[in-house]
Amino acid sequence: MKLLIFALIFLQGVLGFSQIVDTIYYDNGAVKAIGLVADGRREGTWKVLYPNGNLNAVMNYEGGKLDGEMKQYSFEGKLISTEVYYNDLLTDSAKYFYPSGQLEKYGKYGDGLYEGEWRFYYENGSIKRIGIYRQGSPNGFWKFYFENGKLNQEGELRDGLEHGPWKYLNEEGEPLYEGAWKSGEKIGQWYFFKKGKKKEWKNFD
Repeated sequence: MKLLIFALIFLQGVLGFSQIVDTIYYDNGAVKAIGLVADGRREGTWKVLYPNGNLNAVMNYEGGKLDGEMKQYSFEGKLISTEVYYNDLLTDSAKYFYPSGQLEKYGKYGDGLYEGEWRFYYENGSIKRIGIYRQGSPNGFWKFYFENGKLNQEGELRDGLEHGPWKYLNEEGEPLYEGAWKSGEKIGQWYFFKKGKKKEWKNFD
């Protein structure tokens, strides 16, 4: 910690007297965060610490706003997320990890919201679901999987609701049901499968 403070003080001298080192403390006196301030606004790299001194997060600021990559760590020191900010908003690619270090999900942000394809994983590493977001809401084709890697269900979501044809399967990969949705409500004729044969189930019209 002394080396970090020394380095920031050195940077202060190099970059000019308008920049000062700012340190935030916990109630017990332990350092909570440390970084540079210029003209009353955070600048450059800031480090946030847990009460025991372990690294919590490393973030970057420009003009007092988050700008650039942010990394967050668990209390035990494992990386739990990498994100990119621009003008205080999440943007570009991001990754999130389970406490074990296994990848939990990844995708991209646009203006602080999920955008485009996101992939989610079980802690054993197998895929959990894949789908498309538009302005933070599920909009597009989605696939959901069992933990054994077999497809569970697939179909389109519009504003987070099922819409259009959907298929449902069991953990062995065999078809169970299929039918159509409209804005989250079942419509038309639905079918079930028995011994591989497709049979009428219910009509929701």
